[in-house]
Amino acid sequence: MQGSFRSNRKKGEGRKNGKGLESLVSTHFLCYFCVYHPMDLSILKEIFAAMEQGVVFIDDQNRIAYYNPAAEKIRNTSLQEKLGQSILQCHPEKSHPKVMKIIEDLRSGKVKGHHRMNLQLVEGKFYDNTYSAVWGPENQYLGVIVVTQDVTKRKKAEDELKEALTKLQQANEELVRLDRMKDDFLSNVSHELKTPMISVMGYLGMILKEKAGPLNEMQRKFLEISYKNLLKLEKNIDQLFELAEMGIQEEAYLFEPVDLVKIIQFSCSTVEPLAKEHQIDLETQLPLDPVIIEGVPDKLDQLFDNLLTNAVKYNRRGGKITVSLSENEQSVFAHVMDTGVGISHQSLPEVFTRHFQEKKKPLGDVKGLGIGLSLVQEIVKLHQGQIHIESELGKGTVFSVMLSKKRTPPETGVKRSEG
Repeated sequence: MQGSFRSNRKKGEGRKNGKGLESLVSTHFLCYFCVYHPMDLSILKEIFAAMEQGVVFIDDQNRIAYYNPAAEKIRNTSLQEKLGQSILQCHPEKSHPKVMKIIEDLRSGKVKGHHRMNLQLVEGKFYDNTYSAVWGPENQYLGVIVVTQDVTKRKKAEDELKEALTKLQQANEELVRLDRMKDDFLSNVSHELKTPMISVMGYLGMILKEKAGPLNEMQRKFLEISYKNLLKLEKNIDQLFELAEMGIQEEAYLFEPVDLVKIIQFSCSTVEPLAKEHQIDLETQLPLDPVIIEGVPDKLDQLFDNLLTNAVKYNRRGGKITVSLSENEQSVFAHVMDTGVGISHQSLPEVFTRHFQEKKKPLGDVKGLGIGLSLVQEIVKLHQGQIHIESELGKGTVFSVMLSKKRTPPETGVKRSEG
């Protein structure tokens, strides 16, 4: 037959038998496959009828020759309505050039195998159409078979993913913008505040040394208060920079053997004048021998300076601070205990968050930025350690710090002293 199947029915005979053109042409199509791929016609019909995908056969004149039931459902039409019509009548006019190009490319052999085309067809649903040429013996072109699959859910998921990626990109751009604003802010703090502040401190220092003439007692008192407050402001600004840099410049720190006994002794001597001012007894329980860990000396100074300053600020006049240090083979343990006002259980989870400040009024009404303990936690993390707090209102607070003697290098590598 080779694609030249002819019906022996007379004109109108099919309609009298209740089959009509639909039966004639669809049977014509199925016979193509039965001739070239021997198979019982009823079985082939059942195969196409059972498919969830729509199957449409377009003959060599680009006319619709067959719809399976799934294709009828997808296109919300029947084979009888479309039989013999041009395939272009099933597509919007704007898609006609694309459809014809696909068919011509398949017919000419320009495109081998199959060609895919996504179209929105019925009621806002998306369908994936796969076009494949059908060839008979001796490369006789018989037409094109189109397999249609509902991909609405997949298309919706793809659109949602694109939308999510767009939002993520926008959020990332916003974070970059905010990070740039932070950097600009810190730069402005350095230039607009710290630079002129250093000049003011220099002149105040010369006045206190009576380089500009003698001072009376009241003048000296007022100038000393101003000078001390400038020192505190300088420290707060430095802490802002420290907090911004922690965690992003870890590779810049030089880790070396550090004696924690000396670190703690130095911090105690730093806060001792402040403790004496408020009649607070500062006691140390330190080993006689050095306790060595791998660390950054300046950061460890800051760690214990902040813990001890905090213990003084939130203590009672006439109270006590006890600092102890112990070790085992792998770790060292430092404890800073005070007899101060304590911290409420509700506030404990927030102690190490930035800008946290206990509602209790500190000694001397000295207020800070609330970043000292946040900086402490960052320094502990830098040294791969842990910090724990225990506190009870009216009885005091204990900060416990555990640091490893040998620091595990991160993947990116951190500078370590060879000495």
